[in-house]
Amino acid sequence: MPEKVLERNRKSRRSTKLGARWDEWTKVDTSLRLFIYRHLIAKCRAPSIAEMAKRFKSRKQVGAALQRLCASHAFVLQENGELWRAAPFSAVPTAFPVKVGIVLIMATALGDALGIPAMLHKDAQIDASCGCCNLEMLLKVENGRLLGPEGLIHIAVPARDWYKDIVFT
Repeated sequence: MPEKVLERNRKSRRSTKLGARWDEWTKVDTSLRLFIYRHLIAKCRAPSIAEMAKRFKSRKQVGAALQRLCASHAFVLQENGELWRAAPFSAVPTAFPVKVGIVLIMATALGDALGIPAMLHKDAQIDASCGCCNLEMLLKVENGRLLGPEGLIHIAVPARDWYKDIVFT
């Protein structure tokens, strides 16, 4: 039943002007998302708005696509409009550096730091510290497994409230 409803929604959307625009937005958003992630992985830094605009030949189109991508919470912009986060990657220095080989990648949180080696299918070392006592937490991921003693991750904010203040969470 859900498949039929989904297909009917797709067909009705396509038959309207908004449907054509929606399809165009989806293509732009997907292309921009892939460009951002590939850039982050290849260069270990986020592309600037200028770099994205040059690649897509339109600053306005990039700005609109970024706003739509931010609605998913996977992307977050800084106050100056530049990219701050493309989950699990951080575009700014954080307390969650992930070392993959000789490359250093910033994650936005511990969960994201664990997601980077999983996403890249690489071994990694995460040099984090406890949020309340600042004790060092050195984590190693090898062959897709977290090594070392057992531990516990405490997330003080309920999941439903994470995006009310993503920086704090």
